[in-house]
Amino acid sequence: MKLIILAFILSITLHFLFLAKFKAPKEQFLDKPSTTKKIDKSSVYFVKLQPKPTPKTEKKEEKKSEVKKVQRPKEFKEVKPPKKEVVKREVIKKPKAVEKLPNTKVEAKPTFTKNIPKTQREKDIEKRSLENFLLAEPVPLDKEMLDDITKSYISLYGEEYNSFTKVQKVFLQKNLKDIGRITQRYLRYPHIAVRTGQQGMNIVEFVLHPNGDISDLKLSNSSGYTSLDENTVETIEIAYKDYPRPKTPTKIKIYVYYKLY
Repeated sequence: MKLIILAFILSITLHFLFLAKFKAPKEQFLDKPSTTKKIDKSSVYFVKLQPKPTPKTEKKEEKKSEVKKVQRPKEFKEVKPPKKEVVKREVIKKPKAVEKLPNTKVEAKPTFTKNIPKTQREKDIEKRSLENFLLAEPVPLDKEMLDDITKSYISLYGEEYNSFTKVQKVFLQKNLKDIGRITQRYLRYPHIAVRTGQQGMNIVEFVLHPNGDISDLKLSNSSGYTSLDENTVETIEIAYKDYPRPKTPTKIKIYVYYKLY
């Protein structure tokens, strides 16, 4: 055991001596100046560096602009300039001298209008004048020249038809057929009559006025069913607005048929 301790101490001392040998020349090298290069003190110049000139900046004092507060009046009144009175001057007009012209006679030259064609407007005027002439003094047609439907309507009047004026006769001959057709167009079969199978024909008469109104509406012949008769009167009260208008009050008589198909 003692030998081991002695060996350990010896190894430590040897290591310490070994390290001391290597440090000595390095310290000597650092302490001694190098003799390889000689420094000539006469060749060394010292230069004094001056600081860079800084530009002079003139500090301008900022003048604070004094803002004067102007107090505005609270109320503004519009001041209108006075109106100038315009004085109108009276202008006196001098009468102009009228020169008398010599009387000159103008000879009218004859115009030839035989070969000039008539315009459409002139033709329409002539046509209207002809229609107005015919309507002013209408001439009724012979009964035999009328169609069967118109004849059947005129036969309802009997001898009363001969007491009508020419204007009334012409209106009846031209428009009785249209009045019957317009009435049948407005006609609606009553629901009760359809259920019970009611059919028939009634004759209705009334006075048609020039303004389009009607008066003295009644049934001159009944169909035998109240529902059909009442429906006929109601239909005339609706359809009369579309009837042609006569020049004088005219009595109208027409058939109204009810048929189930």
